[in-house]
Amino acid sequence: MARPAVKKQDMENAAIRLFATKGLAQTTVKDIASEAGVTEGALYRHYPGKNAMAWQLFCREIETFSAELGTRMFAPGAPLAARVEASVRFIFDYYGKYPVQFAFILLTQHGFPEERILDVASNPNDMVERFVDEAVRAGEIPSMNSSLASGLVLGLVLQVMVMDRYDRIEIDGSVVDDVVSAVKRVLMIG
Repeated sequence: MARPAVKKQDMENAAIRLFATKGLAQTTVKDIASEAGVTEGALYRHYPGKNAMAWQLFCREIETFSAELGTRMFAPGAPLAARVEASVRFIFDYYGKYPVQFAFILLTQHGFPEERILDVASNPNDMVERFVDEAVRAGEIPSMNSSLASGLVLGLVLQVMVMDRYDRIEIDGSVVDDVVSAVKRVLMIG
């Protein structure tokens, strides 16, 4: 009897689910293979190991997320306040539509060795810093430390999602509205 064809996507989806729930360090190749219904050897046919797989999946997911975020954050000709609002709402929408992928991005990023650094174009923190620097240069917001501003902005958004994950807050339209307002205040947008 022939073995069923192993779909790489099934292994990747299983890995992302496990990395998002158990974390990178606690997930084993055996876990991924079992979750995907394949042998460990099937995984090794596509990836040299768990960490290489996690890094490739992380890069793919963060690049997808960042590309979409960038279209809102750096929309040509759009007013600053509209770009901030569209960006924050996109992050919450992405979290709502793709909670497993979002958790994977959020929770896995700190599990990689320091030499594994994202490029500036796909790193959301660097994107926010660039956004702030450009807004300052354009005279749209007062001069501020862009690294601090990025940390504050992302903290406002991401901590609400962490609280949602632990059932401490329920994200609805009014919560998103409040976060949008808070981000605008941090960036001193009138």
